[in-house]
Amino acid sequence: MTKQHTPSDQAKERAVPSTQQASTGISRRDFMQVTALGAAGLFAGSLTMVFPRGARAQGDGVLRLGVMGPMTGPASRTGEAFRQGAILALEDAREAGEVPITVDGEERDIELVFVDSESDPEAATRAVRDAVERQGVEMMVAGWHSSVAMAMTDAVADLGIVHIGHNGESQYICEKINEDPERYSGWFKGWASPPIFAGLYGEPLRHFMDEGLWTPPTMNAAVMVEDTDFGRGWGDALVEQLGEAGFDVRPYDVSALDETEFTSLLTRYRARNVSLVGMTTTGSVGASNFVKQFRAARMPALLLGHGLTWFPEWYDLTGEASDFTVTMDSPRAIAPYQEEWLERYRERFDEDAAIAPAGHSYDYMRIALKVIHETGTMERDRLIETTRNIAHQGVWHFYDFAEEPGERALCYNEVKIGGFEEGFFFPMVQLKGGETQIIWPLEHAQAEFEQPPWV
Repeated sequence: MTKQHTPSDQAKERAVPSTQQASTGISRRDFMQVTALGAAGLFAGSLTMVFPRGARAQGDGVLRLGVMGPMTGPASRTGEAFRQGAILALEDAREAGEVPITVDGEERDIELVFVDSESDPEAATRAVRDAVERQGVEMMVAGWHSSVAMAMTDAVADLGIVHIGHNGESQYICEKINEDPERYSGWFKGWASPPIFAGLYGEPLRHFMDEGLWTPPTMNAAVMVEDTDFGRGWGDALVEQLGEAGFDVRPYDVSALDETEFTSLLTRYRARNVSLVGMTTTGSVGASNFVKQFRAARMPALLLGHGLTWFPEWYDLTGEASDFTVTMDSPRAIAPYQEEWLERYRERFDEDAAIAPAGHSYDYMRIALKVIHETGTMERDRLIETTRNIAHQGVWHFYDFAEEPGERALCYNEVKIGGFEEGFFFPMVQLKGGETQIIWPLEHAQAEFEQPPWV
């Protein structure tokens, strides 16, 4: 098919909440009550919209799509963002006339089944098996955590389904896929790998120093990551990038996903006279505590807070302690249609969007619906072929999956990197007063980098 490269008009359309059950949202309070039940095991690892048991039988005119996320556990707020992004996508698709979808000559409505990974690979595997084998899910969309993705690649391969846009980013996932691309042909990696994407802090930091915007007292740097496949992959990439930029950086430190106390680690960093600290963790309490303890320790250093803005309440959790933090962890609003999407999300769910989970869940759900519509069947091989050939200008990226490893993707079926509206793209922002302003690339800059006053 011809790959078009124009912003989607549908991305700009205003959604009207649907009254049909398949896309009806529930309140945050109700969702948290359901989440508590899920944690108790009453849903066998999956959270779904509420339907009578008989409505889940095959042949009932409903196509069930699974939306994976950490609906419970230390990253549950991220899971809620995944859920809300998918709901908004289905509402927009319905408003645009894309739902119901004709599959094998039968018109089918869409039901979303929310599959709880619990931030745990074993729990995620149980949950997706239950979703497919008991609840009738025929395709999976989205997801979080590289460790979960490592397990899910095998689970969905064994189940014979396609999974589009899981946000597990580690390069180790690519290494696994490249060893057996046929087995993992139904896995479409929805986040670019750190070596070619997430670790790219070196160039802008070097630029800020060369321009005299940042004069670090030393060139000593430290890196702390969560003890997961994602954390280690990001840490490897960042250590290499900082070394190439001229920093003296030691092997990264690791912390548990649920770790909340970092005082002793920061004391060691202070003793080393570090002028730059890179940090990432996907737990909201851990991330916010690190930021607050960093500021309380009066570290004379710049903080790279990778992942802090994955939580919509990041400023409520950190306050002014997050001021001057720099991050490249998410897409950002550059075009008017992106600002419009953020406003609609705010009106729909009464909170600001955490763009990385909510925006990607939205875009990948729209892609999944587009793939099914263009394929006209749920036959796996044909879905895979269509997804490989799809080119989609979403709200947050231009999406194009790699046919083979190369400079813009490390493995088969990984989303390709590129500039704004050219590929998977995150700008660098600096945080101040609860706002995020783009400072890199310079052609998209909304402000100039500011050196923290304590450096």
